Amino acid sequence: MLLTPISRSKFSLKNLLFVIILSYCFSFIAGQSAFADSKKLSFTELTNNDFKFGTYIIDKPGIYRLAEDISFNPNSPATLTEALQTGELPAELAAQLETPNPVDAFHAGFPLFTQFVPGGVDNFTPGGLTDPRYDPAGFGLGFFAAIVITAKGVVLDLNGHTIEQSEEHALLQRFFAVIELAEQPFIPSQGPANFGDEIESAENVIIKNGVIGRSSHHGIHGNGNKKIKVINVDFVDFEVAAIALNGVEGLLVKNSNATNRKDVPILGTFSSAQFIKPYIEELDRRDSTTELMVDGNTLNIGDIKTALIQAVNNVHEDLIIDRNTVDGRPQIDSNQHPDEYALFNNQFGVVDGNSYSFLVNNLGVAVNGFPTQPDGINRFPAKNIWLHNVHVNDQQAFINEIVTLNQGGKAVIDPVGAVFQIRNLHPDTGEPITISSLDDNLARYTGNVIANAQAFVAKAFLNGDFDGSSLDLSRLNITQDVINWVEAQPGFETLSSIAGSESDYFCNGDSMFHVNKGVIAFKMDAAKNVVLINTSAENIRNLGSVGSDICGDYLAGKSHPDATLPGYGGAKTRGYTFAGSKNVLALDNHASGLSAKAGSVTGIDIFTDSEKVFFNKASVAGISAGLEGPVTFSGPNETPVATGFHIGTDAEKVTLRKVCAELMLGFGGETIVDDESGSAVLRKICK
Repeated sequence: MLLTPISRSKFSLKNLLFVIILSYCFSFIAGQSAFADSKKLSFTELTNNDFKFGTYIIDKPGIYRLAEDISFNPNSPATLTEALQTGELPAELAAQLETPNPVDAFHAGFPLFTQFVPGGVDNFTPGGLTDPRYDPAGFGLGFFAAIVITAKGVVLDLNGHTIEQSEEHALLQRFFAVIELAEQPFIPSQGPANFGDEIESAENVIIKNGVIGRSSHHGIHGNGNKKIKVINVDFVDFEVAAIALNGVEGLLVKNSNATNRKDVPILGTFSSAQFIKPYIEELDRRDSTTELMVDGNTLNIGDIKTALIQAVNNVHEDLIIDRNTVDGRPQIDSNQHPDEYALFNNQFGVVDGNSYSFLVNNLGVAVNGFPTQPDGINRFPAKNIWLHNVHVNDQQAFINEIVTLNQGGKAVIDPVGAVFQIRNLHPDTGEPITISSLDDNLARYTGNVIANAQAFVAKAFLNGDFDGSSLDLSRLNITQDVINWVEAQPGFETLSSIAGSESDYFCNGDSMFHVNKGVIAFKMDAAKNVVLINTSAENIRNLGSVGSDICGDYLAGKSHPDATLPGYGGAKTRGYTFAGSKNVLALDNHASGLSAKAGSVTGIDIFTDSEKVFFNKASVAGISAGLEGPVTFSGPNETPVATGFHIGTDAEKVTLRKVCAELMLGFGGETIVDDESGSAVLRKICK
């Protein structure tokens, strides 16, 4: 029945191809139904008490059902303070952990040392503060998920309820998925820390019937999963993606709606503040003797830690305790805490990095450029993907480009990969807040609480203060020359001493040096055998500005070493992307209300070396590209155009049938179908 719109006489070969694709998907779905019906699974009911002190780990097959709405806020300041007062957290343990009473935001929201395996106490209460159940590799940067699933054969029934990250925890834990389908969020050798040498990924999982709510990153995330089914689940208030599965083999998403978060109060710099904390605490425990000279002042580890504690607590006070708002949206109080406002405040209320709703990708991170087809040897594709009746509405993001120093051909980043930001600007005045001038010949380092902490960690590392530490410092690339400039050593008084030309910077990245790719509703990349039926992307908006020209005019080239496409990519909006994907069948899919303040907009983008892609009955309507940007555009920013359907130069065997594009406005013009391959088959295109 699904193939009836295709003419048998003209598309018999394609019919055969897509019957094969559909058979893969139907086989997958039937296999999951058999798994769910044939086994007698154990039953577990979940309440908020199961999440009070940390992530709930599902490592055994069974049916797990929410008994109530879940707001994930483990080891919160209130919880830990109560535990201190009741003796659940013994005073001697609190003293060892340097936990104040009452517990402040800086010390809350993360696993305690006694919760890590190995090394817990002998007598503990299961699920309590002294229960050593968390691997320090996987949970070293905090509680990265509310639920972790590692078992094969799990039904998670949301039972009409909502599970979400609390507002407080979403502030304190900036890397998070409501549901993680593995015991760690990255495959070995990837990610912002060393998460371990192996990954145990979930298989045969059904998640159904409810709402997955607020998350500082993902709704559902995983790597290397097999046979995942998400049905009758809506996603609200995620920041990065509703579903992001890398290298998944067998995915069904059916009857799902997604809209992202619009009350994000802080920028990626606050993530940097949280990520650097373990390194500062380690130096404090080791009584580091390192000192850092900043703008004429000598700072020791106590100064750095005190400033970091104060900054985190001030932001928490404004946003969580006092609930300060501006125009109904949470904001840092610019009068009470002007330094934190300048450094952390998010003026747009939406995520300041790449934004997706539904994402599949080859195994591993999706933070680099758009992929080509995986070879199955060094890179492994996502396979057998089926999205049916899935809709994205009102997805917005403000792509904030972070210009990065280049030292030795590598970005200047801290141990977790966060950029050492020096060209950040005050959100109201536009004045620099880390350096004295935007002119490199005049720019002295004046510092801020985050950059100072990052530089201090780097200098301490160079001094050998981390020798023997279990913390991962392999990513750190804040060099001695950068430290010399920070301290205004002779010959390094101004930024021009280490950044004398365009090649001394990297552009087109975000606060974690991820490649800027813009806003995309459906990112179906590096995937094989993909079926999309009755999906839509509506009201997708990129509020980001044009890219910086400090790296020169790279419109025909690349600045970021991991980028795929030339020019600045952060200002663009796309409804759908298919990059490096093979065997795609899309029936009855639509994109409308797409806009970009300063970049191009494309409804459906098929590019890199994608092949065998067939769209039948698709529409694109209501596009606005670059109409809010500058009057003139120059490299590295292309002149924004509005495009209904784009087929890249290297794409092959692409067919568009019964597709329409209308109501499009672009600063540089409009195109219904832009076929750079010159080989696409176009049938019944609306004019």
